[in-house]
Amino acid sequence: MQESQLQEIKELVLSKNGFQSFNPMQKAVLKKNWHQANLVVSAPTASGKTIVAELCALNCILRRKEKVLYTCPLKALASEHYKDWKRKYAGLGIKIAISTGDFDSSSHYLSKYDLIFTTNEKLDSLITHRASWLSNVGLLIVDEVHELASSRGATLEAVVMKMRYLLPELQIIALSATIPNASELAEWLDAELVVSNYRPIKLMEGVLFSNVIYFNNGKHFELQGRNYLTALVEDTLALNKQMLFFMSTRKNAENLAKKLASTVEQKLLPKEKLYLQKLSERLLNVLENPTEQCKLLSSLAACGVAFHHAGLLPKQRELIEDAFRESKLKVVVATPTLALGVNMPAFRVVIPSLYRYTEYGMQRIPVSEYKQMAGRSGRPKYDAYGQAIIVARSEPEKDELMEYYINGMPEDISSALAFIPVLRTQLLSAIATNFIFNFDSLERFFSKSFYCMQYGSLSALIEKLHTLLDDLIDYGFVVEKQERLEATLLGKRVAELYLDPESAHRMLIHLKSRLSELASLYCLVDTFEFSPWPSISKARKEQLFSELVAREEELGMDATKEYFMDENVLEKFNAALMLEDWINERSEQAIMDDYNVQPGVLYAKLQICDWLSYAACELAKLIEMRENSAKMLKLRKRLKHGVKEELLSLVELRGIGRVRARRLYRAGIKSITDVKRVNIKDLERILGKKLAESIKAQLHAR
Repeated sequence: MQESQLQEIKELVLSKNGFQSFNPMQKAVLKKNWHQANLVVSAPTASGKTIVAELCALNCILRRKEKVLYTCPLKALASEHYKDWKRKYAGLGIKIAISTGDFDSSSHYLSKYDLIFTTNEKLDSLITHRASWLSNVGLLIVDEVHELASSRGATLEAVVMKMRYLLPELQIIALSATIPNASELAEWLDAELVVSNYRPIKLMEGVLFSNVIYFNNGKHFELQGRNYLTALVEDTLALNKQMLFFMSTRKNAENLAKKLASTVEQKLLPKEKLYLQKLSERLLNVLENPTEQCKLLSSLAACGVAFHHAGLLPKQRELIEDAFRESKLKVVVATPTLALGVNMPAFRVVIPSLYRYTEYGMQRIPVSEYKQMAGRSGRPKYDAYGQAIIVARSEPEKDELMEYYINGMPEDISSALAFIPVLRTQLLSAIATNFIFNFDSLERFFSKSFYCMQYGSLSALIEKLHTLLDDLIDYGFVVEKQERLEATLLGKRVAELYLDPESAHRMLIHLKSRLSELASLYCLVDTFEFSPWPSISKARKEQLFSELVAREEELGMDATKEYFMDENVLEKFNAALMLEDWINERSEQAIMDDYNVQPGVLYAKLQICDWLSYAACELAKLIEMRENSAKMLKLRKRLKHGVKEELLSLVELRGIGRVRARRLYRAGIKSITDVKRVNIKDLERILGKKLAESIKAQLHAR
């Protein structure tokens, strides 16, 4: 009976993906005890690991009648998988949900769903909130498990530990890029291991030197033209293919996109130009008042080229990704973050430089990062092979790059659990949720970590944990009673709010005083969660210090003392000024110019501030600082919309942002009541016919 059910699941997956049979990597998985055992699958990008996840998930939902959690390192990745699975399997009656936000909730509505896509941080929050429906989870799929080695990897490691503690019978499927120490990972998870080098699209890796590409299969290809970048683009377009460039910085990405625009534009067909013109307009009008960056992106997209980095707004990134997948954009110049995110393959990937600027100066990137970028080469269903090309500056470097990067192995992944801010957060969370209740349980809990398995000893980690525990006791978040460890009411709330305890401690110090508007903003930026703060030039530091001293009374601090105690005080003050300008309705372009931040970075910081201002509001209530709680609530709304207090009611209307709200206010329309009362023709003169009709319809429906 079981065998026939498993066969039905296999046939269903093949059918929904339009496959005749499984590929060699997937067949290797099917030889294992895939429907019951834990699995670690280590295989190249685009090898079909998602199909393994589909098999195991459908088995869990349809045969075992249990829930499935699919956790990813990035919201964009969770969203992409959610859309793909919904398209394939929602018609079978499987209820599929995505949950990547709201860290202060058990998200009880998810109890109705069979398959839930989430992020590592959201899953950690659900565990902290003791979501009762987690007890019905039978399978945890961990995507990109090699991210254990990243700064956010400590959260993933703790999540896996907690889920295994809560659900001893839980099946875990861990999907990873090719890593040398996959066996260590399998040992940690008590998992069967599948290692495969199979890739459906052949990957040709090469080094470009002096206009010749030397491939790792012994072949070489000579480019025609004096400029290798232009020659690569022209050759790619002649093949009717697309390409990705990976650049080390956002500025470099933008500059290269500008250089390539005229070359690409000359090769476009008339119908392609029509599509790209519409795309150009959509990219331009994402903001009510387009910035110079928006204008540049828009003009380049019309030529078939775009840049892609964290400085773009989410909607702009989404438009670029969709247009590239549809083969409308021919060239995208990105920063390396794209390689870790959404699925956006190209025939040819070019990496002009393997160096990145770090706190230690210019450093070469790891082999694993190169392999992630190279893995974007080759489009399934379109290409028989893909090309990944790195650029050498000399003959000796050509040989060395071939040996080190192309023929080299990625680095082992190692535990990042000892990363202090995350470890501190996890320690408080584990105490607040009773995973840890005394010193013995502390050691037992962390003995189950990947860290302990790798290093064979907990002594160094335990030493850090005891120091952090002393801090938590000093902050008033944990108490020690007769050798028992308990979270206080305040400590439990900090854990639920998913804050670094040190951030919460600093926040509470601010909240215990009467806050001005500027001090309220400083309270938010004076946190680990808000970091890194926008950088400031040496020339601006002197001016900032003078302004800090001039406004120290508003901030409620001794500016000189704080300057010597906190090395980041000027960066934090600068960030608070940036937020102050935002809520006082300075334009995005003016903020970009004054603070050297792109719209996407500002948007990301505002998203963080939405969470931090909510957390500050909740903490202020708990310590009975009602006035500060009310201020933070109002500040949260102003930060969300970027407006002065007088516009808050107007921006609640759908389609009315900060610019249109101010336009209405200047016309004497200052409240919802005024909008209801005003003549539709007058409203049309201010907002345009379509939006005016939409606003009136909204008000009529209320």
